[in-house]
Amino acid sequence: MPTPFFADLVRELAQEGGTGPLTPTGAVPGHRRFAGVVPPGVSFHYAIAGIVHPDEWEVGTGRIGGDGRLLRDAVAASSAGGALVDFTVGLKTIALTVGADWFTESDAEAAALAAEVAGLSDQLASVNDAVAGKQPISTSHGSAATGEASDTVTVRRGGGWVNIPLSALAFRNADGRYPLNGALGAAAGSAAAPSISFAADTDTGFWLPAADSIGFVTGGAERMRLSAAGHLGIGLLSGAPSVRLHVKWSGEVQRLETTAGRGGGACYQGFYDPSGAKGFCGYSAGDDGFDIWNGLTHQIRFATSGTYRWAISSAGGFYPIADNAYTIGGSVNRVSEIYAVNGTINTSDAREKTWRGAPTAAELRAARRIARELGFFQWNEAIAEKGADGARMHFGVRAQAVWAIMADEGLIEPLAEGETPSSAYAFLCWDRWDAVEPVAAAGDVRDKEGSIVAEARAAQPGRGAGSRFGVRIDQLALFLIAAQEARIAALEAAA
Repeated sequence: MPTPFFADLVRELAQEGGTGPLTPTGAVPGHRRFAGVVPPGVSFHYAIAGIVHPDEWEVGTGRIGGDGRLLRDAVAASSAGGALVDFTVGLKTIALTVGADWFTESDAEAAALAAEVAGLSDQLASVNDAVAGKQPISTSHGSAATGEASDTVTVRRGGGWVNIPLSALAFRNADGRYPLNGALGAAAGSAAAPSISFAADTDTGFWLPAADSIGFVTGGAERMRLSAAGHLGIGLLSGAPSVRLHVKWSGEVQRLETTAGRGGGACYQGFYDPSGAKGFCGYSAGDDGFDIWNGLTHQIRFATSGTYRWAISSAGGFYPIADNAYTIGGSVNRVSEIYAVNGTINTSDAREKTWRGAPTAAELRAARRIARELGFFQWNEAIAEKGADGARMHFGVRAQAVWAIMADEGLIEPLAEGETPSSAYAFLCWDRWDAVEPVAAAGDVRDKEGSIVAEARAAQPGRGAGSRFGVRIDQLALFLIAAQEARIAALEAAA
């Protein structure tokens, strides 16, 4: 019989089962591993003893193959009546030992072998105790419905074992919740199967429709999306919202409901008033905005600083809320054209006037001189835009000439450089405006958490300080008619 390979203190644990090769997984405390002691391919005596299943055992001769596993060449004895044991998966030991047949020629040798086997049993008992202290089998300890953050679990990592805190995993605590000691990394999912949903409603929840976006799903369909740009889309069905709040749906009136008072009294800060007034309004900070009111007045009202200024009536009329309070346009922001079927109606009620009477001789002289100043002209801006041949001809006066004639007749103070013009005559107008610095466009300003601290601003052009002369055409025309009537009356009296 060939002499088998012998080595001291070679014993490892194993987990595999079956009748084939077994893989050593680590040395029993106080022993060495096969890979560091036994050359591959040499024959030696082995002993396999079950720990989890102690009724399974086997001794024989075998070899360590090139892949590091135990090859069981010949069985000397076993719990299967001398045949290969079909081991059950579970913890067991593999030891390099000495076969009993080597000691049959000598009782002393047999006794020595028995003593060694007895020592092996004591060591196996110690291993059993150590393993039992580390992690008992699942059938030998009690059960718990919840976990605690201080609990640990043992898992296999590579060829060994490690303990992991239960708080690193999802577990249910005493409150019935599943706390996580770290970030949740869910899959992207889809609208039909959102990655974060509910056990009783798996097609309702959240999914990742695009990078840095969140999709809100109910009934397997995306209903709302928050894009990477911070835009919120409601009812878009597909695609990302293009503005801060993008609401779109087919065949449905959109509304936002609120009961918070806002604006010029009865308007509500939102787009629908559930109290029954059924209005639509939009207001910015400072109570500037508008409302569409569906009450008894049926009107659209526009407010600034919490006060209504203008309105459109149920009949379509456009009018100021307050009488004789507001203008349309200004000296630096004029209206280009006004189209109308009839002329304007100016207040002329005698009850509202303190009457002075007919023009004086000086005023009549000034009117006759102003009439001789009437003529055709072209606007300089029109010439710059359309050319001298394309710019239209207008008829009227030059305001400065009218001022000069009135001053020459002693009716007003002469115009002087650097002094503010002054006139008691309403048909003579002069306005001045201050300079305005240009404002550059700017995007949203956000803090480190991403919250908006200053909203985007559109560019605003600046303008220099300036002034402009003008006339009230209707009153000036009547002034000139009075002079013409006086002239005609004088001619008729002379005849």
